[in-house]
Amino acid sequence: MNNNPRALALEILAKVFEKKAYSNIEINNILKNSDMSDADSRLMTNIVYGVIQHKYVLEYQLEPYLKDKKVAYWIHILLMTAIYQLQYLDKVPAHAILNESTEIAKQKTNQGAANLVNAVMRNYQRHGERKLPEGNSAANLSLRYSVPRWMVDLFIDQQGMDQTKNILRSINQPSHISIRVNTNKTTVEDLKNSLDEQGFDVHASKVSSVGLICKSGNLVNTQEFKDGLYTIQDESSMLVAPALDVQPDSKVLDACAAPGGKTTHIASYLKSGEGEVTALDIHKHKTKLVLENGQRMGYSDIISTGAMDARNAKDVLNTKFDRILVDAPCSGLGLIRRKPELRYFRKEEDLQNLQKIQLQILDSMVDLLEVNGKLVFSTCTFDDEENELVVKKFLDKHLNFDLIPVKHEAAMDNSISHGMLKVLPSDYFTDGFFIAAFVKKN
Repeated sequence: MNNNPRALALEILAKVFEKKAYSNIEINNILKNSDMSDADSRLMTNIVYGVIQHKYVLEYQLEPYLKDKKVAYWIHILLMTAIYQLQYLDKVPAHAILNESTEIAKQKTNQGAANLVNAVMRNYQRHGERKLPEGNSAANLSLRYSVPRWMVDLFIDQQGMDQTKNILRSINQPSHISIRVNTNKTTVEDLKNSLDEQGFDVHASKVSSVGLICKSGNLVNTQEFKDGLYTIQDESSMLVAPALDVQPDSKVLDACAAPGGKTTHIASYLKSGEGEVTALDIHKHKTKLVLENGQRMGYSDIISTGAMDARNAKDVLNTKFDRILVDAPCSGLGLIRRKPELRYFRKEEDLQNLQKIQLQILDSMVDLLEVNGKLVFSTCTFDDEENELVVKKFLDKHLNFDLIPVKHEAAMDNSISHGMLKVLPSDYFTDGFFIAAFVKKN
């Protein structure tokens, strides 16, 4: 396999931009199958995420040199990788970037492509970085932060200008790793000490009392992870299971469960032999992930799975639950820091289409919930269409349900509005998230 980090970055970016592949999956596939040095792995990863995060700016820099030329899209991407390195990576020598990029073009096709890349890059070096337009118009913010214009307009409309700028500044910063401690197997303090001894720089989460934060490092390869002492989970996702107010003997349905982070969190509140959680996912192979996570964390006897579309659950399941979680399919706008390509994949009409699916799933849960049972609805996005408007439409249709305040830790008091919890990506440097809770009256 080619071990050239710049060539591999180009390969990944072509899949992301042309085939809507997810960058983290493509990066992991490459790292598993290559024997690159740590430095080269870091360079490749940096280029991939950097180009995705700054795509509009890089295209703006290239525009004067490509406007009259018809070039293959891979050449366009290769030039963006080169501009990214020149503009954002101080420690990489310019001559190395130029030579490598030219050589990649030559090997990929021919000398003509190499000459074009060389000419554009020398032109760019001669004229220098093109100044971005000033001012905080939606168009300028869209360019500066490489976020589609419709998304910037949506954020301004719903969150206001100041909050929008905070969100946009936040999402292009590197994310950290967060883990949820399995307090049935260890304590937060003991796990922190153990990981610190191994060289991980770990500190407590501000969002969850069972969360720990680490800036970098491979936390999947530790013995503690294999022994189920913790799982990788974003901090805001750790707020969902507590919102269900699960009791040791609760009968819980996790309607959209894979890969099982929230399922195992729910299971941690249940007593073996008394409580149980049924985890559904539309994809059968993903229910296997839920079971594997459950086994590693020590909850095999509490978790069972089923492969089905949650919209059809009312027609398939012949049992009732006193707690139901609908962690619904959504646009994922809250995940853009960790999955930066989502900003280009999503369209404005997706929000309305997803709202319909979310309401269909919630409708399917109504008859599965016991009277006085609690239903929690959550998404990893922060736009109103997929959150507050879904809550309103659900309550308007189902008069036997009341909205109740989301159960939460005191640290999250400022994120509660009208009893619902909403976290913006800029609030705590977590995923953007939303949680609402209902009770069935009769």
